[in-house]
Amino acid sequence: MGNESAESSFKLQDRTAILTGPYNTINQAIANKLTQMGVNIAIVDRNIEKSARFANQLMDAREIHERFGRAVAIQADLSKAHHIQDAVARAAESFGGIDIYIDGLMTTEAKAFKDPTALDDLDRSIDVNLRAPLMMTHAVLRYLAGRKRGRVIYLLHDIARLGIANNSLLAITRTGLTSFARTLARETAENNVTVNCIALGVSEEFLLAQVPQPASGVSIHELHQQLVRSFPFATMTEPEKLANMVAFLASPLGSGITGQTIAVSQGLT
Repeated sequence: MGNESAESSFKLQDRTAILTGPYNTINQAIANKLTQMGVNIAIVDRNIEKSARFANQLMDAREIHERFGRAVAIQADLSKAHHIQDAVARAAESFGGIDIYIDGLMTTEAKAFKDPTALDDLDRSIDVNLRAPLMMTHAVLRYLAGRKRGRVIYLLHDIARLGIANNSLLAITRTGLTSFARTLARETAENNVTVNCIALGVSEEFLLAQVPQPASGVSIHELHQQLVRSFPFATMTEPEKLANMVAFLASPLGSGITGQTIAVSQGLT
């Protein structure tokens, strides 16, 4: 980092990030944190209605705080290669390039592998948890390499690495990104592009997905207590804590970290 001060090194003013994933508390926290640090963000999701509404909220915040980054919502089906190419091109055109790619795509539907229909979800799990991140990464790498300061960050559930029941497809498809990140980090190091995974702790979305549908009358607290019986250290992790780690890895201060999987999960693993 040379003579660059720690304060200035943490600033991300006028950099551009692509964030893929559903409109949930985790991705909202990430987008809020980054735009507050001056990052322009392209939110890529299949559900354009919710994403566009959220992007408008971020732009409203920018009207009050002029140093905040801008936001745009881009609709795309990330199981289709041409949608990915179009989304990446539109994001780069909107803000003049791409510096950061954050993948927040994760299926969380729980189903026992012994269930006769378990493999009915195999293609979708591979598409969302593995194939889409790989295709997105391939599409953004040329932009990141050109900037000589690129960041690739994949999110995954830390508890899936422990072997939680009824999440076998999630475990095998999403945690494959940890090995991929280690390998890709070596390939992209010459262009100063870092590649890391963040293993996040127990979230409300994850807990709700563990309940067979339709479910009613079950509180988040009750679901959490059920999980704690098997995993005593399964403490709820606030989305803001994850967003702080994303911001750190995306900043110049995170330039020395690559090929790693970092857990932000209250010591779960």
